[in-house]
Amino acid sequence: MINAGKYNKRISIVTSKETEDDDGFSNKEEIVILKPFASVKTTKGFTLITSNSDFEKAYTNFTIRYPKTEITRDMLIKYNDKIYTIEYLNNIDEESVELEIQAKEVTK
Repeated sequence: MINAGKYNKRISIVTSKETEDDDGFSNKEEIVILKPFASVKTTKGFTLITSNSDFEKAYTNFTIRYPKTEITRDMLIKYNDKIYTIEYLNNIDEESVELEIQAKEVTK
């Protein structure tokens, strides 16, 4: 049984589409695919230090209820005014109940 209270953060899963305006210039249009509630976990600094990893490899795990809409790695996640790229998708225990998304924050 899943505790529904653990999904307490609202995220947006988006994709971008190239469009052309009236003057022939290309624009990127953002399309919201899904706005689920998620459980959010970040990699702790201690874990990174003990495994001798680089802080650039810090991931954020978003766990959502398994969606009917297909989510792919070329989509982005928006959460807390930050944008994340999807690195890995995991159907937990192959039960199609929960989907774990490992993502990395986009920094420029």
